[in-house]
Amino acid sequence: MTNRRNPGFDCRFDPNLSSRTPYKVNAPPIVSVADASFRRIFGAEPSLRSFAPGRVEILGNHTDYNEGLVLGVAIDRHTAVVGRCVEGTKATIHAAAFGETDTIELAEPNVDPGPEGRWTRYVLGVHWALRGKFDSPLGFEAVIAGDVPLGAGLSSSASLQASFGLFLNALHGVKIPDDDARLELARRLRKAENGFVGVASGLLDFVTVLFGRPGHAVFLDCRTLEIRRPSLGETPPAIVVLDSRTSRQLADGMYNIRRTECERIVDQFRKIKGTNAIASLRDITPEELSAHWKYLDLVGRTRARHVLLENIRVADGVAALEAGDLEKLGLLMSRSHKSSRSDFGNSSDALDALVAAALTAPGCLGAKLSGAGWAGCVVALVRPGQLDDFVQAAISGYRNETDTEADVTVAYASGCSDS
Repeated sequence: MTNRRNPGFDCRFDPNLSSRTPYKVNAPPIVSVADASFRRIFGAEPSLRSFAPGRVEILGNHTDYNEGLVLGVAIDRHTAVVGRCVEGTKATIHAAAFGETDTIELAEPNVDPGPEGRWTRYVLGVHWALRGKFDSPLGFEAVIAGDVPLGAGLSSSASLQASFGLFLNALHGVKIPDDDARLELARRLRKAENGFVGVASGLLDFVTVLFGRPGHAVFLDCRTLEIRRPSLGETPPAIVVLDSRTSRQLADGMYNIRRTECERIVDQFRKIKGTNAIASLRDITPEELSAHWKYLDLVGRTRARHVLLENIRVADGVAALEAGDLEKLGLLMSRSHKSSRSDFGNSSDALDALVAAALTAPGCLGAKLSGAGWAGCVVALVRPGQLDDFVQAAISGYRNETDTEADVTVAYASGCSDS
């Protein structure tokens, strides 16, 4: 039975899921694209290659900053960094997606982050966060190329930062041999994004990107940092990301409002149970929430209900994977979307229409909004044998309802380069 006070610590979880068995992910096609760009720009063959995937959220919507549970999948869309070491302390980096080349002096102690949102800001941030790990900066030439769709909620920035972090470690001869080293790198990447890029992110994206493996999902307990890799089965489902093509401008402001609403319930429970008894929503059970329901903030209590039940859905989702029950996982995804819509209020008419179109399409196991919500993408799990029929029906259903053509990314579970 699921531990509802602290879901995730359950005998159904296999303690061997986080094993350190060596594995290797074959280089994705984007590495060859980066190689060709490097030869064209620098007139030489790269000697170092790294790559890291994008990611999608399967279950665990808005649970991460509430110290909750998340189930994600790293997908086979990657950012590749290829290059070679050169004399001196300057780095010359070409970003293929933008057709831009920048030269950076790595020995400069105070690096200007540059314009907000520009790709160089992420690269410089990773160098800034990792430089204390190495004896001295090494000059290099590199090309960055990727096929993670930008702005589609697939964590393209985390993919870039992870790939560049792996590249810098390889450049300095530093191995990433096990999960402890991956977690340490994820922490440094979070430091880069928080302290240099200026984005208040957590570990979630970086952990999923760095711990992903073909045929596996990634479970993260955001409080204990327990990480597991439940199998997606012998015939893993296709992961279909459907972009509603609606504006995400509202998402940032609403995200902050939802955090405040969750914190309001935490504050109320501190008055009920004592300040030291409650650190986050993770310390409240659904039964306690129900018992005090009529005394709680009218809006915040529904936000909290979503988070508490979503944690249980994540735990049940991992159990479903362990039992080989993809139907159950899909059902939990669909319940998650209903909860996002009715309790957390982060869906939209477009996202609801896209989920409805997906759920009625052939081969769909489950579908839900992914990421912050309010706009953006829906993720669906689809039986591989019915993939073409699913895509056609989902696109048609959404078009008929909204007069908008959804963008589609079909992916499978993947991982990053070993180091």
